[in-house]
Amino acid sequence: MRLFHRAAGLAVLAGFLSASAPAQQRKLLVISIDGLDTRYLKDADRLGLKIPTLRRLMAEGTTAEGVVGIVPTVTWPSHTTIISGVPSEEHGILTNDQPGQPGQRWWFTSFLKAPTLWKVAHEKGLKTATVFWPVTVGATVDFNFPEFWVKRSEHEIEFAPIAERSTPGLLEKVSKAYPGFKRNSWDDEAGMLAVRYLLEFERPDLTLVHIADLDSEAHEKGAFTAAAHKVLENQDRLVAHALEKLPAGTVVAIVSDHGFENIDKVVRPNAMLKAANLPADAEVGNGLIGAKDARTAAYFRALAGKSASGIAREVPIAEVRKMAPMLKDWQAAFEPSAGHVPAAGADGAPISEGNHTGTHGFWPTRANYRASFVIRGPGVKRGKLREVSMLELGPTFAEILSVKLPGAKMASLWGKLH
Repeated sequence: MRLFHRAAGLAVLAGFLSASAPAQQRKLLVISIDGLDTRYLKDADRLGLKIPTLRRLMAEGTTAEGVVGIVPTVTWPSHTTIISGVPSEEHGILTNDQPGQPGQRWWFTSFLKAPTLWKVAHEKGLKTATVFWPVTVGATVDFNFPEFWVKRSEHEIEFAPIAERSTPGLLEKVSKAYPGFKRNSWDDEAGMLAVRYLLEFERPDLTLVHIADLDSEAHEKGAFTAAAHKVLENQDRLVAHALEKLPAGTVVAIVSDHGFENIDKVVRPNAMLKAANLPADAEVGNGLIGAKDARTAAYFRALAGKSASGIAREVPIAEVRKMAPMLKDWQAAFEPSAGHVPAAGADGAPISEGNHTGTHGFWPTRANYRASFVIRGPGVKRGKLREVSMLELGPTFAEILSVKLPGAKMASLWGKLH
């Protein structure tokens, strides 16, 4: 009996000491799989996907039903929202390419107008790393391979321009640990080898990595195709290889920047108006058809939801003005049907066959068009989460690291995950 009481007392004492001791600093690894529509995860069985690593992370952690993106639902603005907690008009990265400069991305951190996760973590004295993350040339991080190129095709990004802008000495360190790291082209394998090195030898408190081959393959050959599945399965293998070196106490988050849809049909709202002997003055933007006058609005409103019309629904104008303040002149907004991509021109058929390649940039609340969020690690319960906003991710990551993101528009999800 005495032994029992002594053991119980020691257990109480241990619990008290554990509760009163400062919490150990959690580490955070965020892996962005560009173009990972949440259907790849939800429908993995139906699609026949061999993604054991992602399945394990989902089983051991929490998976959101989907992530509603920001405007526009493209790579560079979305990635910046993920680590700032604010929409594009506030963080300053408005598009992929700078306006009027095709191929010129927002490479440099000088373009940023809002604090980022790596900045607030660095200011707190945490060790930080970024690997092929957008808008990181010149970032104040300890270890950096920025996303940058001079020339590129969908699958070919030169290695040298990235290496030239990386943290001095980092290329040599990774290459010494992994002689196959340095190559002519940067790809997902290079990125995840860099992450494996960082996790094993540098052990950052925050690591952000962006891998993009799935997005490239979907643009070239279509989303949810055998070719896209093969790329995702390879990414799953690369993630598993990196996670072999995951330090204890690390929370792992899998995120993506947007959903995907294939261009099965092209819908031309101005050709529709022209055929109806109405002024061809509809606007196209962010996957929507905009009407600036009552007559145009009434025409598309009559088509919305009708079979074969090419128009799926009217999007509430209050939602449009909230998520896209730049569209303030629109009186009404309409969304094309699934598989239909809007084009602005008045010439050509109102609806014609598409090229069946993949695309994105649609309206964030479009049906079955969501980004992904999976999180696993110490303190994260197992389960599922409702559909969340991309604006909630940044403050969640900040809370995991015990830092604050000034100006974040929404609250952290940590209380629902922990």
